[in-house]
Amino acid sequence: MIFAGHRPYYSLYPGQLQELSGQTHSVIVDGRNVGEPDAFIDAGFVYKGIGRGDKNGHKMFE
Repeated sequence: MIFAGHRPYYSLYPGQLQELSGQTHSVIVDGRNVGEPDAFIDAGFVYKGIGRGDKNGHKMFE
């Protein structure tokens, strides 16, 4: 999923979004720093906030 700076993205609930995705480790690319990284990581997402660095501990490439 890719987040942009549109108002609806600010009110997303990480747990509900993860459930809707149907994936074990969905990836969030947050281009506008809309989401709270820890909330999405705790919900099971691999979170990449542009300009925020990596808080996940997941290797993206091997």
